[in-house]
Amino acid sequence: MKERGIGSGGALAWFLQRLTGIVLVPILLVHLLTMHRYHEHGLAWDQVTRLMSNPYWKVLEISFLVLALYHGLNGIYAIIQDYVKVAWVRLAIFSLVILAGLVLLVFGIVTVLSIKAPA
Repeated sequence: MKERGIGSGGALAWFLQRLTGIVLVPILLVHLLTMHRYHEHGLAWDQVTRLMSNPYWKVLEISFLVLALYHGLNGIYAIIQDYVKVAWVRLAIFSLVILAGLVLLVFGIVTVLSIKAPA
């Protein structure tokens, strides 16, 4: 296993993990307060579609999805790097995690972009 010193990319990953965590807090608060505060069980579907017809909300929700996936996958990558010592096992696990992340990203973006305003 190669040394993880200066120049290994670890500092950038560490910085981006903190940055995405900081940026996710206000986005999460806006999402929770907007989508979940009005009723006991959140907004009704017609209210969500009306809200999501505004491009601002679509950009916000896609940004939330991308940042949360990056933050989570970066964290999983750090755990894999720290605890899985066999290189091919580490590569296999991380490949599966990346594949799952890409599937979730595509499903999320397609879902957000397919929401149309009620007629």
